[in-house]
Amino acid sequence: MHPIEFKKKWQLTYNELALVLGYESEVTVRCWGRVGKNKRNPQQVVYVTCRLLDEKWSTQGKQVNSYL
Repeated sequence: MHPIEFKKKWQLTYNELALVLGYESEVTVRCWGRVGKNKRNPQQVVYVTCRLLDEKWSTQGKQVNSYL
């Protein structure tokens, strides 16, 4: 699952998304949703993390905590 899709599905802010994915700030996370020359693609591990968190939150409920 793409992290921006995960963000929209669970109605997270960029700061919350960065927190649950283990990033110190939301700067990198914001670049995933941009278009143009400043766009970045997330690493494969981020896709896996979003999918696993989606499965966990679907069964146990949304918990915005740092998982590191």
